[in-house]
Amino acid sequence: MQDVKIESELEVVTPNEPGILGRVLGTLANAGVNLRAMCVTSCPEEGRFRLLTSDNKKAEAALRTLGYKVKSLPVLTVEISDRIGAGAEVGALLGNAVIDVETAYASSSGKSSILLVLQTTANKKAYETLR
Repeated sequence: MQDVKIESELEVVTPNEPGILGRVLGTLANAGVNLRAMCVTSCPEEGRFRLLTSDNKKAEAALRTLGYKVKSLPVLTVEISDRIGAGAEVGALLGNAVIDVETAYASSSGKSSILLVLQTTANKKAYETLR
């Protein structure tokens, strides 16, 4: 793999209401925090953001001022080449090592690489498997 790291993402629980995406991303921008990757889901009562940022401490402080629940979670980040089958190779390696992926999302800007963000049942073992 190109670049494998154990990092932290922020899980942010917000109200589920119109404009919440702009409010969360605007809060990060106003705090001077760059967004590297994100995954957003909603349920009837709440929104859930998973954010990989340039500065989690700053982001957490800014988001808490809005009253949102914020917690830091360990994740594995894997930079892979932007080509057909690259993600399948990561999945196969983790599957062969009997590592369950609980959450996965990716970020790409259309350049030559993709950043995968994975939360697994065994991040350290996944790190060793993929490096």
